[in-house]
Amino acid sequence: MNINLLDLTIMLGYLLLILLVGLLKSKRANSLDYMLMGRRLSLPAFVMTLVSTWYGGILGVSEFSTSYGVSNWVIFGLPYYVFGIGFALLIAKKARIMGVTSLPEIIRNDYGVSAGRLASIWVLLLANPAPYILTLGFLLSYFFGLSLPLAIVVGALFSLLYIYRGGFKSVVDTDKIQFGLMFLGFLVLLAVLMTKYMNPIELWSQLPDSHRSLSGGHSFGYILVWFFIASWTLVDPGFHQRVYATTTPNVARKGILMAVLFWFIFDCMTTLTGLYAFLLLPDNTIPAQAFLEIGSQILPVGLQGLFFAGILATVMSTLDSNTLVSGIMIGNDLLVDTRLARTKSKSSLIRSGMLLVVTLGVIIALVLPSVVDLWYTFGTIALPALLAPTLLSIFNRPLVRKAVILNLSLPPLVSLFWYAFAKVDEWSYLYGLEPFYPGVIMSLLIFSYFQLSKKETVQNGN
Repeated sequence: MNINLLDLTIMLGYLLLILLVGLLKSKRANSLDYMLMGRRLSLPAFVMTLVSTWYGGILGVSEFSTSYGVSNWVIFGLPYYVFGIGFALLIAKKARIMGVTSLPEIIRNDYGVSAGRLASIWVLLLANPAPYILTLGFLLSYFFGLSLPLAIVVGALFSLLYIYRGGFKSVVDTDKIQFGLMFLGFLVLLAVLMTKYMNPIELWSQLPDSHRSLSGGHSFGYILVWFFIASWTLVDPGFHQRVYATTTPNVARKGILMAVLFWFIFDCMTTLTGLYAFLLLPDNTIPAQAFLEIGSQILPVGLQGLFFAGILATVMSTLDSNTLVSGIMIGNDLLVDTRLARTKSKSSLIRSGMLLVVTLGVIIALVLPSVVDLWYTFGTIALPALLAPTLLSIFNRPLVRKAVILNLSLPPLVSLFWYAFAKVDEWSYLYGLEPFYPGVIMSLLIFSYFQLSKKETVQNGN
């Protein structure tokens, strides 16, 4: 792609600004400061960092909104509002009051070190930065003409560089800039589209039924699957980290509700952009690149660079957050009570963990260059293991340790087995069950068995 010198300067200026903010505002900190800013996260900063880290898969949004229209909002927006509001009203205060530093620590406090380490493994899958390393690699390759492998490595190292020293404070400080850019970029694009081509009412009248349908032609069962996948919100490690870092439980609750409003606004902007792309771009446009193509074809010099900087910001804000969270899982949770934890500071272990996960993320991105496959695989395996134990602990309904150990072991293996061996063709699984469901069914069976055993014990005791 040939980019005008002014647009290139704007994009490089954004990258330089992020680097300077991440490095210059950072300082050596104790472990609590490094992981959670010493629990000093204010309401505005909480909202901006939560919103900006929620949209790292912007190319997936481009693909779905261009291909299926307003159903993008139903499938990738509405379910997350439901679970986000549920988290705010039912979980946020309880989670913040617990005073933990990470999601696996909740499991460890109730069920022991072994359970905490198992939980850390599955949280690492959820927080793995590989999908966003890959997405950033695609963008750098598209904008600057780098080979994809080189772009993946460069993007990963750059994102690590500006958070390595300052930890969560550097993430939050850069997220404030990225929050503004991601909204400004799409606002500018939509303003040009509405004034130069057609307003949204005219756009709507020209769309086919497939792009005006809330289902987008998908079955109810398919849409329902995405509602279950949105339960990811309840155990998303970056979501939890930000709640734990707030100054008060009320800030966490109020901030999530405000974040849902911003999610709604941004989803409307990206879905509308996809509808314009569907009508205005050639039929042979790759849907995942539709946002990039419409930006390059529609926007004038200067605004094009601003929009592309916003696209980069959307991805990088998620990548740096997941890198830090993954490092915390290793340095704070997997290595707890080990010899290394007794000889090195927690912050240094977290930094070593970040180096490790970035290295692994680069390898995974090179071996499996599909963002959707990475999301689907990691979520399918990890969610059945984490949902029940985490929620039961937060609501102070812990079960026996053996039940939780089994739940952290068997359901993800069942989902993995189903994912690997139960495919009947490229798109379908045995009995129409996506791998997520057998794992959840196994989880329900485990907890049902132990609940019934508990009742029998009580009755026999009486």
